[in-house]
Amino acid sequence: SLGSAGGVLLMTPAFDRAYHGRIANPAGYTIRVRAADVRRVTAAVNEIFGKNPNFQPQSLEIESAGARDAISVLTDALLIFAAVVGLAGVVAITIVLNRELASTRPDQSALFALGTTRLQRTSMSGARVVVIALGGALLAVGGAIAASPLLPFGVARRADPDPGLHADWQVLTLGALAVATAVLAIAAVAALRSTRIAARDRGSGRPALGTRIARALTGTGLSPAATVGLHMATEPGTGDHAVPLRSAAFGAAFGVLGLSALMVFAASLGHLSSTPRLYGWTFDFRAETTDIQRCDGTDLGVSRFPGVASLSVACYENMQFAGHPTTGWGLVPVKGTIEPAIVAGREPQTPNEVALGATTMRTLAKRIGDTVQTAGSKGHPVIERIVGQAVFPQVADAQPVADGVWFTAAGWYAAGATNDQFSRYLVGRYAPHADRDEIARRIAATKGTNPLGGPIVPTEIDRLRKINWFPTATSALLALLATIAVAHAVATGAKRRQRDLAVLKTLGFVRAQVRHTVAWQATALAVSGLVVGIPLGVLVGDAVWRAIAHSLGVRFTIALPLGLVLLVPAVIVAVNVIAFFPGQAAARRRPAVALRTE
Repeated sequence: SLGSAGGVLLMTPAFDRAYHGRIANPAGYTIRVRAADVRRVTAAVNEIFGKNPNFQPQSLEIESAGARDAISVLTDALLIFAAVVGLAGVVAITIVLNRELASTRPDQSALFALGTTRLQRTSMSGARVVVIALGGALLAVGGAIAASPLLPFGVARRADPDPGLHADWQVLTLGALAVATAVLAIAAVAALRSTRIAARDRGSGRPALGTRIARALTGTGLSPAATVGLHMATEPGTGDHAVPLRSAAFGAAFGVLGLSALMVFAASLGHLSSTPRLYGWTFDFRAETTDIQRCDGTDLGVSRFPGVASLSVACYENMQFAGHPTTGWGLVPVKGTIEPAIVAGREPQTPNEVALGATTMRTLAKRIGDTVQTAGSKGHPVIERIVGQAVFPQVADAQPVADGVWFTAAGWYAAGATNDQFSRYLVGRYAPHADRDEIARRIAATKGTNPLGGPIVPTEIDRLRKINWFPTATSALLALLATIAVAHAVATGAKRRQRDLAVLKTLGFVRAQVRHTVAWQATALAVSGLVVGIPLGVLVGDAVWRAIAHSLGVRFTIALPLGLVLLVPAVIVAVNVIAFFPGQAAARRRPAVALRTE
């Protein structure tokens, strides 16, 4: 946490002797101890220095929390990115292997007639699939080792004592097995589908889905190109005329799902970053007082400034609460009401009530309604009841947004806060139409106050904003996946159904109608992806953001972006641009040539 405030400078005793009083004259001294058992060392230190009011033991966990949180956020982002990449890879492999194994469909009927079993026909493609699986696994391992010098990055790279080329063989072995297993499983399913088509070709009295849809659309007023295009989008065909429509529809839906989820994530993060109340700033400004050693209502006349609607005194201090190093906060109302930011439950109202941050409650294994015992200011234990979950504002140094204790002013003193080892701020809200610049000038001119400051985005949220590569890179990957899936299906359909398109041209279809037929096929695939992907994407984005808000300890609020509405026309326009090229090629193909090749 201290890193974001400039870091810590450790000076040697010789430096202090040489320059004491000239430069870097510290206000106090810190003794740093390496301990295997922090609780026992803290108890022993309290026995030795307990009567000294200027000495306070403090675990350095509060200093390392910032780096841990930064690495944790980056780790979570990389894990999510890896999961998305893995799913995208599975979809891509499914599309490619379905197309590869579909080339054997014309031979299935002949093999069936020769007496081969379904298992035998399925295993015939095993050799080349094994080569693909092993080759992919080896390439994945080699790529991971080659990319290892690039990782980690950010705060984690500065903390890594040995960056460079590395190979974690346990992880690499598991990854290679996962790649090979996924490829073989997908190939097995694709091969089984190929053999099932051969059995279905022997005859079925029920019309195919595409045929039923085409019959249902007859008489609805749709153009012949639209009817035929919808038929092509819903009927995969058989034999060498089969088109991978299912994998294309799944790829389109998965891409739209991911895009929608990422848009919800980005919008919710933006809403959190732009709403100070959600991260603890229930006030508009803060100004530190410099010469007052009491946490009382002394406000130096600021409450009487025109435009100041509400004012309170906020005091905080590093403390041990039930043996946990954290920050204790207290509020003294001066004018109007300024309350803590409460996520769940309510704010404390009596000296024996507290509101804890989510991290504090997890560390203490407590929840709202429980009681906790802590050392009081006079050495006597104090029983506190937890009445709420709170978040804590960052007013100066980097402070955890979800690790702290809100007290009443009386409870803050009773719980062990000292009279001279704390930070004191005036916090207030502006009145409507207040002259904020004038208030800032008057506070700056008031003796005993530092200049006014506004909301500070907490370090945890700022780190989330700094991984802006994550939604961008993931969105680009998913958009590419959806584009490949639809483009593959449209191009394959235009090629494998050239006989059908040639017959339509013979019956009177002009070139424009052929292009429109292919465009309707692409549009139908896109609409199916939108209908399935957007609702599921919102649900996934809601779940992901809920988990992140819970881990941050802030109030969960989801924001639905306008981009979800714009996504519909954008996707439809994109697939029609893609469909133009295979549609143009199909329109130019002469019917006689197409029918002769058939």
